[in-house]
Order: sequence, then C-alpha cells, then structure tokens
Amino acid sequence: MEKNEILTKKVLTAVELERILAYWNFKGNSVVALYGTFDIFHPSVFDLINFAAEQGNELIVGIKPDEEVKKERGEGKPAFSQEQRAAMVAHHQLVSAVYICEQGLQDFLQKVKPAVVVCSSNASESDRKSIETVGAWNGKAMIFTSSTTSINDIISKYK
Repeated sequence: MEKNEILTKKVLTAVELERILAYWNFKGNSVVALYGTFDIFHPSVFDLINFAAEQGNELIVGIKPDEEVKKERGEGKPAFSQEQRAAMVAHHQLVSAVYICEQGLQDFLQKVKPAVVVCSSNASESDRKSIETVGAWNGKAMIFTSSTTSINDIISKYK
C-alpha cells in the first residue's frame, strides 16, 4: 500500500466511522474529538492537534463543511475544499481518523460520543456551546486556549 493510500484511508465515510468507533470502543480506547475548519495550517493548529491527541488514545478530527465555513466567514472561504482540508489533517501522525461533518457538529458528536471533545478558543460561539452536549454521556468539553497565532494574525502580516 502506498503512503498516499494510507493517508486517504484516514478520511472516513459515515459507515467507516461507525466501524472504527465500534472497534475502538471494543478495545476500551478513549476517543477524543476535535472539530474545526483547518483551512490554513500554522503553528497553533499543530499545537491544537497535539493538545487534543494528549487527551486520549484515539483522535478523530471533524472537518467543518465548506457551506458552513462560507456562511460563517463569507464568500471565497474556505481557501481549500473540505476534501483538501481533510487530507491535510490526515497527514498529521497523531490523528487517527478524519470525518467531514456534512451534517454539522451536533451530528458528529452524537455519532462519536467522545470521552473528550476539544475546540479552539477561536471557534464560533455556537460551536463552543455545541461541544457542551458531551455532558449527556459524561464526556468532557475542553477549549484550547494556548494559541499563539491566529490565521488573522498571519494574514495581517502579509497585507
């Protein structure tokens, strides 16, 4: 199997997600969910992924769909398609799986039922409120606040 093939196997369909979650649960692995746009990789994105990975055994990253990003940030956003963003995230070795959240954050969390869910302090207010729903199955919600750089900081440096 080629390296590229291995990485694309990390980007899961709904059926594949269900199967890998069943396997992880059978093995007793603690699942961590991380949700976001992941449009442009910069140092704080790597810090966020590393932080999330430290919270459990398996890290599944939910990618915000293009239409949702467009609604939040306007036309021309995201810079990369949801498939491209999923592939970029899949390249991080600490990421166990990636899922494009076509049905939104709530659906993703209901499917995964993570022990821990992490989002960035730069996440939208609605996303930050949504992650609190993990309390329904005794999950823990965490906001990563150690970001040193935001995408807006980077863009302003290039203007």
